[in-house]
Amino acid sequence: MKRFLISVILFSMVFVIEAFPGDPFTVAGVKVDAIGNNAIEAQTNAITEGQAKAAEILLKRLTLPQQRAGKDLSAVSTESISRMIRALNVSNEKRSNQRYLGDITVAFSPTEVQSFLAAQNLTMMSSQAEKRLLVPVMSGNGLWTANDWHGAWASGAFANSLTPVDTISMAGGNDNLISASQAASGDITALKRLGQFFGARQILVAVAEPALGGIRVNISDIALDTGYKTNLGTISSASYDDAAWQVIEKLEESWKSASVTLAENAVTTPVSILYRSHDDWINLQSIINSSAQIQGARLDALSKDGALMSVTYGGDFNRLQNELGYKGVEVKQDQKLGTIMYLKGRY
Repeated sequence: MKRFLISVILFSMVFVIEAFPGDPFTVAGVKVDAIGNNAIEAQTNAITEGQAKAAEILLKRLTLPQQRAGKDLSAVSTESISRMIRALNVSNEKRSNQRYLGDITVAFSPTEVQSFLAAQNLTMMSSQAEKRLLVPVMSGNGLWTANDWHGAWASGAFANSLTPVDTISMAGGNDNLISASQAASGDITALKRLGQFFGARQILVAVAEPALGGIRVNISDIALDTGYKTNLGTISSASYDDAAWQVIEKLEESWKSASVTLAENAVTTPVSILYRSHDDWINLQSIINSSAQIQGARLDALSKDGALMSVTYGGDFNRLQNELGYKGVEVKQDQKLGTIMYLKGRY
């Protein structure tokens, strides 16, 4: 069985969360708007509602849809939510005598969340994919001009998802780098220029257009090293902010579906791990240990530039390639070495 080293740090409830960037157990940018008989009651209602929304987002993020079918994760008790929270922060506050608005970020305790999910017979999946570069295209607008769709991604709230994203910044970008039409059509040459400019290997293109009083978004995921494009389908929403959350949820479900495996299909095979530095080796070990596809990895031999391991995985080689590819690891079959793994861009 694969062994994990887990460091658990206990935090008291404080209103500071800057220490948790990229943490999948943190839910950022939850918008709240509540009223009450007075300012204190309005704020209390808003915080309570925000914590419940954040808990629902987190529990959906970390579980499989087929497992949670029939379970209402929006109805988790206030007491259960309180036990799972380790820190909370509120920004962009606006208040009056009877109304409170703000953006809430909640950091949850991994151990408490895992205990809660185990009690619900739900498997927790917290392994994150390699970060993507997000290209938000607004139909009829230039790519490098501010618009509501680009603004929906500006908060950085999605860096904590299982499929974290960074959005293109306006600084330095122009149509000579890539235009809206090139991004929307999946022009791989232009997308590779963009990836080189921003240092990205995976790009998510989200094309939004008006539809029936709301917006419709078509989502494509492109691996720049292979040029492989995955169409993740279309979502519809009444608002840009909600559409952005739906895009991330769609991407997360795809990631989890590609990662999940059944133990009874597991096979064990020798794998040559190639690296150029000690840091590369440490990075590769971390990715292997956090893989949802890999149930076990035994070190059989070690040298200054490679290692031989016996790896037990779910039996679907394409899924193994897909998951590790998301995380920046190339998995290939070599005529001399057999199965090999190495960090993308190193060889």
